[in-house]
Amino acid sequence: MKNKQTAANLILLLVAAIWGGGFIAGKMALTGLSPAAIIAYRYGMGALMCGIIFWKRVAKTSKDVMKKGILIGALQAAGQAVQLIGLQYTSSANQSFLCSAYVAFVPFISWVMIGKRPKIKSFVAGATALAGIGFISLKESFTIGIGDSLSVLFAVIFGIQIVLIGKLVDKDSDIAGLTFFQMLTAALAGFAVCIVQGGLTLDIGKEAIIGVVYLGVLNTFVAFMAQNYAQKYAKDTTAALIMSMESLFGFLLSVLYYKEVITVKFLAGSALCFAAVLMNTIEKGRKSG
Repeated sequence: MKNKQTAANLILLLVAAIWGGGFIAGKMALTGLSPAAIIAYRYGMGALMCGIIFWKRVAKTSKDVMKKGILIGALQAAGQAVQLIGLQYTSSANQSFLCSAYVAFVPFISWVMIGKRPKIKSFVAGATALAGIGFISLKESFTIGIGDSLSVLFAVIFGIQIVLIGKLVDKDSDIAGLTFFQMLTAALAGFAVCIVQGGLTLDIGKEAIIGVVYLGVLNTFVAFMAQNYAQKYAKDTTAALIMSMESLFGFLLSVLYYKEVITVKFLAGSALCFAAVLMNTIEKGRKSG
């Protein structure tokens, strides 16, 4: 079991790296597609690949696993929409750290959903994360932009998803079937919104194509299959800690690719956010995962 936990932790680190690149891919995709179209194409590609490669397992998916996949997929679509709309109004570097605040929210979400009261350090971590968000997002007028606000809302939604997966997915759940219906649900939600908005378009630029293919193949199919598998063996807090490294990957890649200007205020805020992540997930005297 310990070897499986170690392997699961390494898989989650890979997921974090892929997701870190997703902030840039999202910006690229938004140059030619609406958030709903990105969701439709991204999860449509993921569902198609999953259905082709694992069609025998998908065909045998139980109703219970199917329902779980649909529930997680609906939440995934909602969260992705909020994140992409937010990314239209903020930088990928900002969003990478604001989204990492979900780690500080997980214990409180678990409290609401499962009834497990957070430890004192979780309250301290939550306050630290809020201070970090303030440094990153608050303007001189003490207001927060819509892009940063939506990024924080996404952190809450993703925290709910983390707890939900940990609660619903057990070691007997078929990951292929679960992931297929998760992605299919998200794709159908995106397509439905696109139809209301006037339909999908295929006339997009090269940058948008590269972005949406990265999101569809790596961020969706590869990462979600890996995440759902790894979370069968990794502890919830360990999974949250490792996947929060996404913010570091996203920050570094954003600076390298977009040459974004980093201020002392931003660095202070990102340091506080990351400190909150570490504070909330590392336990003294115990081996995690």
